[in-house]
Amino acid sequence: MAHGLPAIMRMTSGVQESAPPSGPAPRPPTGGRPGRRWLVAGAIALGLGLLAIPVAPRLLSWLRPAAPTGLLSASGRIEGRITTLTPKSGAWAVALHIDEGDPVRQGQLLATLDDRAQRERVRAAEEQVNALARKLVAANGQLGMTERQATLQTEQAAAAQRQAAAGLARTRADLAQTERDAQRAAILVAKELIAPQEGEHARLKVEVAANAVKEAEEGLVSSEKNLALARVGLQQVEILRAERDALARQRAQAEAQLAEQRSHVADFSIRSPIDGRVLTRTVERGERVEAGTPLFTLVDLDRLYVKIYVPEPSIGKVALGQEARVYVDAYPGRAFPARVSRVAGEAEFTPKNVETKEERVKLVFAVEVSLRENPDGVLKPGMPADAVIRWQPDAPWR
Repeated sequence: MAHGLPAIMRMTSGVQESAPPSGPAPRPPTGGRPGRRWLVAGAIALGLGLLAIPVAPRLLSWLRPAAPTGLLSASGRIEGRITTLTPKSGAWAVALHIDEGDPVRQGQLLATLDDRAQRERVRAAEEQVNALARKLVAANGQLGMTERQATLQTEQAAAAQRQAAAGLARTRADLAQTERDAQRAAILVAKELIAPQEGEHARLKVEVAANAVKEAEEGLVSSEKNLALARVGLQQVEILRAERDALARQRAQAEAQLAEQRSHVADFSIRSPIDGRVLTRTVERGERVEAGTPLFTLVDLDRLYVKIYVPEPSIGKVALGQEARVYVDAYPGRAFPARVSRVAGEAEFTPKNVETKEERVKLVFAVEVSLRENPDGVLKPGMPADAVIRWQPDAPWR
C-alpha cells in the first residue's frame, strides 16, 4: 500500500464502504482508526503552524520588555586605534625586545635592525662634507688674495691715471702759454724791440711744450689701459667669489644630506610612538624585513570605542557628544562611561556579520561610542559589548 495522505484517504474510504452480499465480511485493517486520528492531528498542527507564521514576530515583540524611554541600545564589539609599525628600509632583525600582549610605553625600544649599511652611508656623507669643506677653505684663501691684489692694482692704476690726466692738463697749459709768448715775441721782433734770437727761443719753447703735451696724452692713454686691466682683476675676484659661493652651497647640501643619513640611523631602532599594548608581532630574530613590511601592531587601550549600527529611523536621536554607557559580559552589572564620538554621514547596509539576512538588508548608520576610561586595562579590543546612548538628557539609566 502506498504511503502518504492519499493512501490514508483511500484506506479510510474503504473502511466506510459496506461489505459485499456473499462471503464472510472482511476484517477492518489493523490501525485504521489510529491512522485517521493521526491524519486529523497532522492537519490541525499544519493549520496552526501556518497561522503562527505571521503571528510569531508580533507575539515575540509582545514578550520582549520595552526599551526604556530616552535610551537607545545596540550591540557591537570593542575596537581600538591601531598603530602599525613598519621599517623605512630593508634590513635584518638582530634583536627583538617585546612580544605579543606586552604593554609598551612611548619611546620604548621594540626591535633593533641591522644598521651597518646605513652607517656606511653616513661615513660617505661625512667624507663628502669634509672634502667640500677643504675646497671651500682653499677657495676662500684664493679669493682673499686675489681680491687684495686686484684692489691694490686698481687703486694704483687709478692714481696713475689721475696723475697722467693732471700732467696732460699742465702741459696743455704750458703749451698755451708758450704759444702766447711766441706771438708777443714775434710782434716785438717785427718792431725791432727785441733781438730775433729771442723770437727763435720763444718758438722753440712752443715746440717743446707741444711735444710735452703729446707725451702726456700718450701717458694718459697708457694709464687708462692699466686701470682697465686692473678692473679686469676685480672681475676675476667676482668670478672667484661666485665659485666660492657655489662651493658653500654644495657644502650646505652635503651637510643636509649627512643630517638626513644620520637621522635614518635612528630608523633602525623601532620604538613605540604610543603608550599601549602589542597586538601582533610579525617578525622573528634573524629575519629579513623590507621597507613597509608591518612589524608590530599596537593598540592604545586608553582610546577604545564600540562601533554599533543604528537603524535609519532612529539615527535622528543620535548626536555627537551624547552621554553613553558600555556593558560587557565579562563584568556584568558594571557600566563604563562613554560618549558618542562619531556618527556616519551616509547610510549603509547592515554589515554581513549580522546573523540574519533580514537584518542585513536594512539601512543603518555606523556610530562610534568612545570609552572615557579603561581602568586597569580591563577592556580589550574584540570583546563583545552593549552600548546604551542616552539621547534624552533627563532619561534615567536602566
